[in-house]
Amino acid sequence: MKNFTIKNIIQKFDLKVLYQNKNIDLNKILITIPGVNRGGLQLMGFKSKRVSILRRVILLSSTESEYLDTLSSDTYESHFKNILQDHIPAIFVTPNFKHTQKLCKIAEKLESKVVIIQFFGDSSEFANTVTLYIAENLAPGTRIHGTLVNIFGHGVLITGASGIGKSETTLELIRNGHLFIGDDSIEILKINNKIIGRSNEMVKNLIEIRGIGILDVTKMYGYHVVLPESQIQLIIKLAGANSSTLNKIDRLGTNLKFQQYFNVKIPTIKLPVTSGRNLADLITSAVISMKLKEAGEDSAVQFEQEVVENLKNGK
Repeated sequence: MKNFTIKNIIQKFDLKVLYQNKNIDLNKILITIPGVNRGGLQLMGFKSKRVSILRRVILLSSTESEYLDTLSSDTYESHFKNILQDHIPAIFVTPNFKHTQKLCKIAEKLESKVVIIQFFGDSSEFANTVTLYIAENLAPGTRIHGTLVNIFGHGVLITGASGIGKSETTLELIRNGHLFIGDDSIEILKINNKIIGRSNEMVKNLIEIRGIGILDVTKMYGYHVVLPESQIQLIIKLAGANSSTLNKIDRLGTNLKFQQYFNVKIPTIKLPVTSGRNLADLITSAVISMKLKEAGEDSAVQFEQEVVENLKNGK
């Protein structure tokens, strides 16, 4: 989303606008910094030099209300001025914040550009939900050609030339009980230093099988086989098999390659496609091998160590 605005948040969570400057269009109030600030420090007049702190939305709840209860009523305006600055896009208030009416009156008096919005529910849960929503919409992202599945809890992105068998392999993986995220067009985002993949909305739940056409995975196998998104933890590159390709394949599996998206490295395995190879089983085996390596069990390294030890002993 190129322009992420406060209007997007209001519509997403069905929130109520309590105050809005008449000259300001909600569609033009951009959210540019991820995160949500609790308003206590700003109410007290603290001004951070970090732009990432200054331009975040603010949340006021019962804790901030208790602080204001300790102040005399004639000092409210000076404290509210601290958070009604133009660089702050919006202030979210809970029903437990008892000074909402005073805040709105002072905002109107100052003709503040800050939008005051009410939400209902737990403040911590709301802050976490909104923080994640903002992060997703501001996250760097791109779209790539491939198929994304989840095998034993690991997101696997299958790439390769058009027609090499990505979708057919994915269909077999689904039949084997693994989960489908998307086919053909995968949107990837960097969130919390992880690469997250999800289906392009236009082809959600759909998979194309050459010679058959477009299939709806949910209608064939049920909604339980589909995930909305998954972290990408392994990339499988399907490659046509020829003498050049086969000579470059790491036969022991000790020289692991990586592909980088947004400065995050993802383990990558190249699988040659030849007649008779069961790609679904091979990809499943690659995931199991990866999980074993994560647990400290690396068969290739153990084999190399045994070979070296045998050579030393003259065997």
